[in-house]
Amino acid sequence: MISKSKQFIYSSMVFTFPVAGVPIFVYILPFYASNYNLGLSLVGFVFFAGRMIDVFTDPIMGALVDKFPSKWGKHKHWIILSLPVLFLSMYFLFLPPEKSISGWYLFVCLFFLYTGFTLSGIAQLSWASFIAPNYDDRTRLLTLREFFSLVSTLCVISIPALIEIFGGDFESKINAIGIFGLIGIPITIIFGVTLLPDKKKTLSSPNPFASYKRFLSNKSLNILVLASVLIAFGQSFTGGLYLMLIDAVLELEAFASRAILINFIFAIVGLFFWRYLGIKLSKHKSAAICCFYASLALFIQFLLIYALLESPVSIKILGFFPMVAIVGFAFSGAAPLINSMVADLSDQDEFEEQTNQSGSMYAYLTTITKIGFTFAIAAPYIFLEKILGFDINLGSLNSDTSITGLFYMYHFLPIVCNLVAGFVLLQYTLKRTQHEIIRNKLHSKNYD
Repeated sequence: MISKSKQFIYSSMVFTFPVAGVPIFVYILPFYASNYNLGLSLVGFVFFAGRMIDVFTDPIMGALVDKFPSKWGKHKHWIILSLPVLFLSMYFLFLPPEKSISGWYLFVCLFFLYTGFTLSGIAQLSWASFIAPNYDDRTRLLTLREFFSLVSTLCVISIPALIEIFGGDFESKINAIGIFGLIGIPITIIFGVTLLPDKKKTLSSPNPFASYKRFLSNKSLNILVLASVLIAFGQSFTGGLYLMLIDAVLELEAFASRAILINFIFAIVGLFFWRYLGIKLSKHKSAAICCFYASLALFIQFLLIYALLESPVSIKILGFFPMVAIVGFAFSGAAPLINSMVADLSDQDEFEEQTNQSGSMYAYLTTITKIGFTFAIAAPYIFLEKILGFDINLGSLNSDTSITGLFYMYHFLPIVCNLVAGFVLLQYTLKRTQHEIIRNKLHSKNYD
């Protein structure tokens, strides 16, 4: 395990990744739908198309990382190459130069943004298996990485919250988030690749597409993939519909960014609890408990909002804001534990196949997870507008049918997804003692 200072440096490389997360489906998509009059269904379709193409780039990115190391190591050069793609796509997405924007403009920006983040992200996740070779060390490292991600998210969503307090408009929020990313991404990435060691010796790697057939028969890996899909679906669903829920159902649009801020503050608090539980019990049990907790919290939130629908604004705030905190506590728990378990499985795969395909394995995970993520954003947008007749510009003036549909969709689909994910995770089989045996055997064969 590398020193604590280098663990911090590695984790800090993810600092600006959240720019492509929460702001996209919470702010960017509603912004383009309303400010440029693209509409929910078109924006949903554009997002779907862009992300589905991005899905097919993941195996390519994983293959590149595994098959083409450089003199600097297996990972660094790919992260550096992602920089110009990220910079340009972020600039045009968050600071659009045109007053009239088409769906094609949004599509191209989203596609290149996610392509850049995919290349950098897969390389970084694969890098973790080298930096932290042991079972619990990986949990600590990837939890620290998630901590930096959440702190960054907190910084990002603080920007629109501050602008909201001082009366800034929607476009000002979008522009400010973009500037944050344009400054932060080059700094954190260059800092990391300059100071961190990389894996110089790599095993020959077969065609990653052929390896996917082997991955499909890996029970433990597919348990993690299915759980990740379900969790991503649930979180993306609530994130994509959040602004519409708080506007049309709760009529608290003026407090939207501040509520998100509270959510992520408690996500950071929760992260360390779930890490502790993962080390104390096991990774898969901790992740499962996190999913069950999320389902229960969302159900309680549903009941609370239902009870507050006819209440004054002050009462709604007093009731809703604490609930946002309780739900946020679960937000960060499962992802770093699942990523850590994938690293463990890559060790098992390396021992059995005598080839290192950690990049392809993470690409396999992200490829399928993105499908769930994409449908969770695109499908409800199209359904709300085309089936229920919801108009994003009308807010609480929408019909009772469309508002009720939004309210129930927001809560019950994620509740079911988290429940199923929890039961799936309990079926995971690679335990701490088994992984220690594998690591010792790998070390004895000089695979490290």
